[in-house]
Amino acid sequence: MRVAVVGLGAWGAMTAWRLAAAGADVVGFEAGTIGHDRGSSHGSTRLYRRLCVEHAGLVPLAARSAVLWRELERVSGETLLTVTGGVSIGPADSALVRESLAVAAATGVDHALLDADAVRRRLPMLRIPDDAVGILDPEAGVLAAEPSVLAAAAAARALGAVLHEGARVDVAEAADGIVRVDGRAERFDHIVVCAGAWTGELVPDLHVTPVRTLVTWFAPRPGEEAAHALDALGVVVVAVGDAWIWGHGALEGGLVKLGPADDPAYAPIRPDALVGSTHPLDGALVSRLAAAALPGIAPTPTSMRPCMYGRTADHQFVVGRVGERLSVGGGCNGHGFKHAAAIGEHLAEVALGLEPTVPMPFADPARHASAIA
Repeated sequence: MRVAVVGLGAWGAMTAWRLAAAGADVVGFEAGTIGHDRGSSHGSTRLYRRLCVEHAGLVPLAARSAVLWRELERVSGETLLTVTGGVSIGPADSALVRESLAVAAATGVDHALLDADAVRRRLPMLRIPDDAVGILDPEAGVLAAEPSVLAAAAAARALGAVLHEGARVDVAEAADGIVRVDGRAERFDHIVVCAGAWTGELVPDLHVTPVRTLVTWFAPRPGEEAAHALDALGVVVVAVGDAWIWGHGALEGGLVKLGPADDPAYAPIRPDALVGSTHPLDGALVSRLAAAALPGIAPTPTSMRPCMYGRTADHQFVVGRVGERLSVGGGCNGHGFKHAAAIGEHLAEVALGLEPTVPMPFADPARHASAIA
């Protein structure tokens, strides 16, 4: 079976790998270079969490992804997933805690409930109010971002996939299995679109909006470096008032990665306008949240780099078949990297007509009825 994969970021590269592993004849198309810094998958790290507050259906997806990350590590010889443990922290009546415990109860995912004193003992660098509790996710950790994309692409190529870079495509005739590249037409048995922030341009009826975001890194204050290292801070999500801040400890180089769950500066953007873009509120919210939650770091970001993701109205993925010959993986909503390996497997199984290892009914594009051919 001949399958095209359009877009070779995290989701697309993983899809190409899993299709090639299943014996498909795979041709991939990437508009930039694989691992480029103008989309959704660049940078050094992404968080991995097993306790996924965004939807209970993501818990088995995260578990399956971990299995596949380890397989990709074996194939590539690289360390891609570093488990540190993670803690979600907030008042017992906060949305973060309520929703995390609801997902844990619905799925049985491994976790532990910590009182404020236990959180302080584990994470003395955080400012913890007396009414706070913590939910420990022992399998949380940090993923190597660009290295994972490159490793998946290399694994796909090693299995026979042909991956083209610098190739912008048009899938307007996807119902007939036709991809147009540089004016020429190629026919496939199936097309999988994993175009990140460009998904809405290629499959407009899915209502995926490209949104500009930031990747922000902070320096610990002098003398606080060890307390904020990755093995000390691990992965954290902290409720601060009505907002959340997430992050992980410092890697080699000494900077702590932090970001808000949402931000007024996260505005819709034309995908090709990302490079060099700015917003007047860049860094304002994350700086305020960082100062409130982590007094041991300088509250002004040391580094800010623009990034993008595709946003859907219900903040859930759109993953699955949208036509006889067309499937899509889009709408990561800023939390899709950790699931990339299992999403790639899912999209490969859909394209090949196989029963999905991890069903994803909550992400079915059929909820956007106009998108289904």
